[in-house]
Amino acid sequence: MFRKTFTRLTHLFAYLFHRREVENGLDDELRSSFEMMAERRIAQGLSPDEARRLTRMEFEGLDQLKERVRDGMAGAGVQTMFRDARYAWQGVRRHKSFTFISVLMLALGIGATTAIFSIFYAVLLHPLPYDKPEGLAVVWANLRSAGTVRAPVSGAIVRELQNHSRSFSGVAGIWTITRTIRGDNPEQVKAAMVTVNFFDVLGVRAQRGHTFEKSEEGGPAIVLTDGLFGRRFAGDWSLMGKALPLQGGSNTLVGVLPANFQLHFAPDANVPRDIQIFDTFPADVYSGRDQYFIRVICRLKPGISMAEAQHDADRVAKEIRAKYAEYDRDDLQFTITGMQADAVRDVKPALDALFAGAVLVLLICCVNVAGLLVARAGDRRKEMALRLALGASRGRILHQLFVESAVLCAFGGVLGAALGWAGFRGLLAIRPERLSNIGDARLSWPVLALAAVSSLSAALLFGLAPALESFRMDIVATLRARDRSWIVRLHRRSGNLLVIGEVTLAFVLVTGAALTARTLSRLQQARPGFEPRSLLTFQIGGMKTNEIAGWESRLATLPGVEFVGATSHLPLDTDIPNWYSPYEPEPMTENHGATFISDLRCVTPGYFAAMGARLIAGRYFDRQDRANSRQVLIVDDLLARTTWPGQSAMGKKIRAEHVTRNGFEPISGVVVGVIQHLYNHSLAKAVRGQIYMPFEQSPRSPLTFVLRTRVPPLSLAPPIRRMLHDTTPFAAMAKIRPMTEYVAREIAPSGFTAVLAAIFAGLALLLAVTGIYGVLNYQISQRMPEMGIRMALGASAREVVRLVFKETLVLVGTGLLLGAAGALLVARWLAAFLYGVSPRDPMSFALALLLLPAAAFLGSLLP
Repeated sequence: MFRKTFTRLTHLFAYLFHRREVENGLDDELRSSFEMMAERRIAQGLSPDEARRLTRMEFEGLDQLKERVRDGMAGAGVQTMFRDARYAWQGVRRHKSFTFISVLMLALGIGATTAIFSIFYAVLLHPLPYDKPEGLAVVWANLRSAGTVRAPVSGAIVRELQNHSRSFSGVAGIWTITRTIRGDNPEQVKAAMVTVNFFDVLGVRAQRGHTFEKSEEGGPAIVLTDGLFGRRFAGDWSLMGKALPLQGGSNTLVGVLPANFQLHFAPDANVPRDIQIFDTFPADVYSGRDQYFIRVICRLKPGISMAEAQHDADRVAKEIRAKYAEYDRDDLQFTITGMQADAVRDVKPALDALFAGAVLVLLICCVNVAGLLVARAGDRRKEMALRLALGASRGRILHQLFVESAVLCAFGGVLGAALGWAGFRGLLAIRPERLSNIGDARLSWPVLALAAVSSLSAALLFGLAPALESFRMDIVATLRARDRSWIVRLHRRSGNLLVIGEVTLAFVLVTGAALTARTLSRLQQARPGFEPRSLLTFQIGGMKTNEIAGWESRLATLPGVEFVGATSHLPLDTDIPNWYSPYEPEPMTENHGATFISDLRCVTPGYFAAMGARLIAGRYFDRQDRANSRQVLIVDDLLARTTWPGQSAMGKKIRAEHVTRNGFEPISGVVVGVIQHLYNHSLAKAVRGQIYMPFEQSPRSPLTFVLRTRVPPLSLAPPIRRMLHDTTPFAAMAKIRPMTEYVAREIAPSGFTAVLAAIFAGLALLLAVTGIYGVLNYQISQRMPEMGIRMALGASAREVVRLVFKETLVLVGTGLLLGAAGALLVARWLAAFLYGVSPRDPMSFALALLLLPAAAFLGSLLP
């Protein structure tokens, strides 16, 4: 066995690298055999000419015999592949226009698919940078009696999950805050309080020192990210175990996290990915039952599925409801979701749609190139017939055709990968913040594999039509220039299908692009309840409560400032965790049996005027609403309608959570004003009602200040910095931005989707025009004799042209009907991220009905 294998390898090496010597040896051997057989016949009494004639007949031709011998030699298949590739390359050079169009179409399809899949893979499929990330899940509370889903939980619920769940090896929680680094240049940074096992559950280890230990719960221990440690503290490892100059209690540095550490939560979790300081919850956090603020993650035990974990969480929720009356009243439930799936839930529908659009573009490109190859196969039928007549097998012809298609696809794949790379870099430049986890600009192996698979699939598809023709070919009739009818029928039928398919796919893409563009337009015109223009915002930490009023007065003296206010939670700012909790109208009635939940905000008196909020009834807060005066509230119209339907909210009492010296406590207040709802969470929907309380009656930090200006907002940033440094040197500013930037950030994902959808729709229209042109041009060229006969029999040129357009109209109409049906199905899928637009929007469908026939007309005009 070994000797046989060694012999074949030796022959393969000789055939591949010493082919001339092998060919010469084969010629000598065949010539010697020929002469021996001829001499044997001469010895039998035949003349030399007769002996040679009979020998040649027995050999059946030296060239054919040599070909059979070569086919049986080791390495013959490789050599055949090289020969076919060389022949295909010659064809590529001879037909430059055909090659250019085919390669360009294929490259556009592969490039678009590769670029989008790069985003798709990085955001949706690339594993999170944690140990065994597939085992991580997020736990959300559902308070069904209040209609609240995806809510954080209380400390008591965290403890119940830790103690009674059977599917989790660890349950941890996080709550984000801000902290100020003191010093000559104070700095406000994002921070978080976590359970001591938070990093253990994530599977993250410190690069130096350690993460939290059980003995450090509620203690001074803090952990920093590598970025903050290197930037602010110069990477000085001697600080390990020492206190750092942080505002807000004692602290001791115990560990520094790896350089690539980031958090990955959904935007509505209000957990920023760039938190820089971590400390631990106090031990008494687990006793709190009425404050829902902790975001929970868990790690599943090995072998436990998400479905099993959900079933276990349902059991724990039932036990909690039986143990605590308030949770039973809220009808507490849990939702378990994979951490990665939860983090991308808001962008996944858009990315799925974009990836589907890229695949449709690739299909249209493949359809076009297949049509070109079918047309070319008709022109090459005599060549195929001649090769068959000379002894080539149909399998050999099939192999040649596939190699030719593969060469085209290789060029298209390489150019498509290059276009995909360029497109990916372009997408990185315009990507919205919610896609910031795309990471480094590179094409990963799965993406390159997609380009290779696309090219290979295209090669098989493109080689299929001409291969079928070679199998059905009548050699004699083809060589006599007859038997054209079935070829014409084949191309006409396939061409008709190609036109219908292109129009159908293009209709779906154009409709989808129109729907996303209309959504973007509606979002840009949305009225969020405030006026974002001419509004400067910035956050301040480290300022005492009794300093706020004086600071606002000084800001009001700046040139160009009209109004000044501050709030605990700026609309559309997802960095600060949302503050919401149950509230109770007083007195409670049977109509108020359900739990009410609202957003809570503390604001200074000038906030609503600065934001441009519209007062519906009552008044704004004023300087008389102080800590020791009557407790007052302002509510929005959404809360007023749902709490007191058909009644005025003015003078009504509400018991709601306030910030006091003892923490969060429910306090009763009187409604003195009703404002129009402010869209705090999303421009697209009102999440819940809102209760506002005076800052001095419920002081909470940090505060975000808003300044209504008559000058460009950012021009005020330098004097505000100087004023803060001169008056309050220990306070720190952060997030100095115009309000329009928050609005633009909220709109950015829809804009990103709309831009890509428009690109796909434009490509689809361009490809539809070229595809229809190619198909009709070939079909009409084949029908020239028929048209000549029609005109000879009396038909006018206009009637012939009308005939062509009529046939085209039938094909396009069929494609439009199929495309409309497909678009309706796709639109139902897109409905999740449409805003202000129906999935069956008449204008979007009308645009497709207008553009596609126009594209078909352009494609059929010149033929």
